[in-house]
Amino acid sequence: MATSSLVVLTGATGFVGFKTLIIALKAGYNVRIVVRSASKGDKILEARSIKALKLTSEILSYVVVPDIAAPGAYDDAVKEATYVVHCASPIPSFGDAAPTPELYDEFFVQTSRKATVGLLESIRKAGTVKRVVITSSIAGNIPLKYFVGHGDDKVFDAENRIALDPGPYGIEFQAYSASKVAALNASEAWMKANNPSFDLISIHPGWVFGRDELCTTTADLETGSTNSVLLSLLKGSQSDEPLMGNMSLVDDVAQVHVSALDPKIEGNQAFVVSSNGINGAMWEDAIEVVKKYFPEALADGRLKSTGKQPTAVVRVDAGKTEKTFCIHLSSFEDQVKSLASQYLELTKP
Repeated sequence: MATSSLVVLTGATGFVGFKTLIIALKAGYNVRIVVRSASKGDKILEARSIKALKLTSEILSYVVVPDIAAPGAYDDAVKEATYVVHCASPIPSFGDAAPTPELYDEFFVQTSRKATVGLLESIRKAGTVKRVVITSSIAGNIPLKYFVGHGDDKVFDAENRIALDPGPYGIEFQAYSASKVAALNASEAWMKANNPSFDLISIHPGWVFGRDELCTTTADLETGSTNSVLLSLLKGSQSDEPLMGNMSLVDDVAQVHVSALDPKIEGNQAFVVSSNGINGAMWEDAIEVVKKYFPEALADGRLKSTGKQPTAVVRVDAGKTEKTFCIHLSSFEDQVKSLASQYLELTKP
């Protein structure tokens, strides 16, 4: 059980951030979440699993920061914190309203870089923080060509670094990948240049799937996060464009974030989170999982076995992560079961 050290958490209204919040609270941390509006903060406080914990305002509170990229945005938010977990980041639209291509650089790359460096500056001013944990992505240390099926058999790990793609960006994922490169490279350059009293750990997941409590309708699941891509396949979508097969369960990703706060874990390092061994998983294996565990849903048409999604094999070694955190990353089968179960609960006749 953790002590009641104060953790400041950004991105708690997001998929990974909310699960990280729950795990941090159950581990015994006090948490101050950073939200963009009071209504978003209230939504978190009213979430079922949060209310079940019967928390006081000392244990869980929120602070509003409308513009995370503004200079000094986090100055007040991180005061008196012992740890900071930074999950907030612009993500691809996944069906929601997307920025137009001419705005990709500002929306993804510049916002990510400014928010990350600005947060580090605020933490230095606060003077109390021992460690910051930042959500990155394997898109931050693997060239984009690998994710679309044009790579080779090179094995990547958390130590790989790549240069920033300067754009222009033709698709959202290209801009998103560039944002992760920009934030990662900028954060590590800032740490080297400033040699602060705190250390930095970066977490690099691939696709993240699983139950999302903040999604309370099928429409939420179909548009709100990376889950929408897997769910689309489970509902029979057909695609000829390969996608990387590096996936992880949201519970594992969140657990690694919280476990990384342990002072026994050496700072100033990075960890990838990708299950199913070095070669990852095959997307269409999800259909076999549905056949095995959800035959009734196939029979009534809520799920389908006709989906098509080729896989781009990107070789990623997460052995260091499993060894350091004494965790066996959950299989793709577990990820599919977690998401499909929630979807079917929301579509009960």
